Amino acid sequence: MDREKKDDGQKDCSNSSESQNKSQSNNSSGCLPEDVMFNILTRLQAEWLHNSARFTCKSWAAMICRSDFVKAHLLRAKAGIFLQSTRPPYGAHFLEVKGNGEYGITALSPQFPGQYLNSCDGLILLSQKATGDLHVVNPVTLQTLNVPKLLNSNLDFPPAAIIRVPRTGEFKLFASLVQTQSEVCYSHWHVLRFGKDASWTRFASESGDFKFRCTPIYCGGNDLYWITQDHVIVMDVDKETFRKFPLPRKHHEWYTQFFKIETRMASIVFLGAHGYKIHIFEADSGKWRLHHQMGIFDDYYYYPRDDDSDEVLYFSESFGVGINQEVIFKVIIEPTLKASLYSYNVETLEPREIDVIPEGLFNGAFKEGSFEVGLHTNSLVSW
Repeated sequence: MDREKKDDGQKDCSNSSESQNKSQSNNSSGCLPEDVMFNILTRLQAEWLHNSARFTCKSWAAMICRSDFVKAHLLRAKAGIFLQSTRPPYGAHFLEVKGNGEYGITALSPQFPGQYLNSCDGLILLSQKATGDLHVVNPVTLQTLNVPKLLNSNLDFPPAAIIRVPRTGEFKLFASLVQTQSEVCYSHWHVLRFGKDASWTRFASESGDFKFRCTPIYCGGNDLYWITQDHVIVMDVDKETFRKFPLPRKHHEWYTQFFKIETRMASIVFLGAHGYKIHIFEADSGKWRLHHQMGIFDDYYYYPRDDDSDEVLYFSESFGVGINQEVIFKVIIEPTLKASLYSYNVETLEPREIDVIPEGLFNGAFKEGSFEVGLHTNSLVSW
């Protein structure tokens, strides 16, 4: 009887130990509480979480797929630059801006269809100019959506942008269909709401000379900016209404580039011998406020190299992105016509080359300037 009890006791102890070991094996975090692992994993790169971490164990996979985890990870993710080749075999890379003058670059394996238009919370909108087709992709999770065709295929700057409404968390795709009817130009504003019927709905029309100077610019919040030859159109993405403000004369006299800097829309106005001025747009008043003047140029539009070479850096007209206190430019080096990326810090007033680009990137397309660049943040977000 005693032996039976002892045996039973040993059997119970063994079962308890096996159950505990099994529980620990299913939880690769060991003794770490779930909230601690949650905190740790949200600090890691989206690519590693998607390609490796979620296959570690079931508990990690379940956590990484949760909406609260995706949101927390996005809040900690650092913005960077999406680099995309514009010639075969295409391909893309992500340039991470780490701060303190440090950068990192990682390859994104898929070949993305079309030209970069804009990015929002990790989703990128691409346009195939030859056909007018639009695609939405997440370059980390490889989720892709082919958007029903709407836009004119012959526009230099396809007027379309993907955004996320702060109040609802819903993704929307806004586009302007520009048409001429009886010699009058019209812009027909359309929206595609993700998660609904995935079809375009026209919500407004307006006559005017709609020559867009760049793709729409979304800086977060409720405002989406459309820049034409003469106006800035501020669209409320939640209410789907808009306001119009005249563009100042100084934005006409010289070449002006528009871009996002932090959470605001900015412009860089080229002023010849006076260099460049960066202005911030105030959406409430429609006024432009001087943010910074770049006085780094020794002549009208170039910056000599520090060494003794005869090469001169000509700042390209095609690209400017603001991240924290840095403005990043695509530059062309004369007389070799090679391309590079340079950063200008508005606090230190110093330009420096971003030298982490690997040799032979895009089979030489990078050096020849055959690449697109845009602001982007890698994430696990899905629509």
